Amino acid sequence: MWGDGWGWAFYEGTETQKTITTDYRKDCLGCHEPARGQDLIYVQGYPILKR
Repeated sequence: MWGDGWGWAFYEGTETQKTITTDYRKDCLGCHEPARGQDLIYVQGYPILKR
């Protein structure tokens, strides 16, 4: 699932092969929107990404 320059995926439970994401705008952006100023990535927990 590609959009806004990113690949989006959500894996449920122990599933690691098939995403349940069907629409990144609906399934993903709600959580990532507050991090739009950091390119939709939460960098606070990953100091190396702040470089």
